[in-house]
Amino acid sequence: MKSSKILEKNPLLKRILTIMGIDKAVFYTILGVIWSSIAGVLGIFFIVNYLSLEQQGYWYTFISLGALATFAELGFTTIITQFISHEYAHLSEKDGKLSGDDSRIDRAISLVKFSVKFYFIITTVAFVLLSVVGAIYLMYTNINSLTLLLAWIAYSFTGAFLLLVSLLGAVLKGFDQVSKVQKIITFVSIVSNISIWGALMLGLNLWALAIGGIVNMIFSIVLFLFSSKSLWSQIYYTKINGSYNWLRETLPLQWRYAISWASGYFIFQFIVPVTTLYAGASVSGKLGLSLVIARAVQYLANSWGMTKVPQFNMLVERKERSNLDILLKTIQQQSLIAFIVGSIGVILLLIYIFPLINWSDRVLPTSEIIIILIAEGANLIVFNWAYYLRSHKEEPYMRISAISAIVTGLAVWATMYLFSSTLIALSAYCVIVLVMLIPAWRIFVKKRSEYNKTWK
Repeated sequence: MKSSKILEKNPLLKRILTIMGIDKAVFYTILGVIWSSIAGVLGIFFIVNYLSLEQQGYWYTFISLGALATFAELGFTTIITQFISHEYAHLSEKDGKLSGDDSRIDRAISLVKFSVKFYFIITTVAFVLLSVVGAIYLMYTNINSLTLLLAWIAYSFTGAFLLLVSLLGAVLKGFDQVSKVQKIITFVSIVSNISIWGALMLGLNLWALAIGGIVNMIFSIVLFLFSSKSLWSQIYYTKINGSYNWLRETLPLQWRYAISWASGYFIFQFIVPVTTLYAGASVSGKLGLSLVIARAVQYLANSWGMTKVPQFNMLVERKERSNLDILLKTIQQQSLIAFIVGSIGVILLLIYIFPLINWSDRVLPTSEIIIILIAEGANLIVFNWAYYLRSHKEEPYMRISAISAIVTGLAVWATMYLFSSTLIALSAYCVIVLVMLIPAWRIFVKKRSEYNKTWK
């Protein structure tokens, strides 16, 4: 990766990035998002040219159904990053290994070993869950294609075992190696996307998703392990001296995260398979691609908050309240500015560029994509509040996440069932997101006040 050398040899660029609040972690994340944007455009080219509109619909339906893996993982990687960060707040890194109090090192390593063992169970559950639910869905929609079913099972396998890969990244993030993780993720994204496009060119259509997943698994595991060989070697060979019940320690937070993560599926992913069911694969194909475009902007803006999760956790562990509030205010401002600029750019592309290259018929009307952008902007604000609150090892948004999921799921299902209209379904989704912004804000203010009183 030559990007770090670019920063070192260009002090002016480094200074500009510092002013903008872009550290290495954010920088690599933004590079990843830029690549994702480029890959998204190139991906549209390959999807449009090598898949029919109906196959495009099943493409995004597969991706949305693949998100069911969240019901097996249920936010556990986030918890691992949090707990490791709290331990690492009292440690340091020396020659690639953990250094500091032996008892803290013992706790941190025992947590990693526990999580790896636990994740082998999670990946197995995820594979069974994805395979069965997806097969039932395909049969329910009167799809009798054995090839399509086998392609789904292959994709389920890669989707499930990529959870184990995500755990490796979560562990390194907990040890404040976010920039390294984001660098690897960006590189792997490049390789896996190229493999997907190659598979599409070879006429493998929906099988390309599984092929991309396999490439992703191989490269991610190799790079995550070899990028921190000394650390993983220390973890592997260290004999645990203490007795820790990490399941009991994480469980009070895990079940709350489980509800929030499961709710997230119905808030963010449910609409595509429902659209396929009631409006057809052609319409869901347009919806899926439109969601990808809008959420790419949100993911870019979310880089400022997402990469600061370990810092949030360590500031809480050290009880540095003023720095914690400053960090939240900074990322909220920076992420919103990035989101607004990105949204304007997307709207201009949709209006002026897509018609010129005949891609307008592959996405929803611009007005509907603007509705999605409004909802994603509100979600971005809540995400930043959630990073702040979750760093206290709490999940205060559990109830409103569950309520949002129920209301959103019912609204999406009802509107598609009655009207088969993406405009009505997306409008209902946007209204729900904006309304739920109010209780989310009240919870944030209340909890922050409680934390301030506790730390005085």
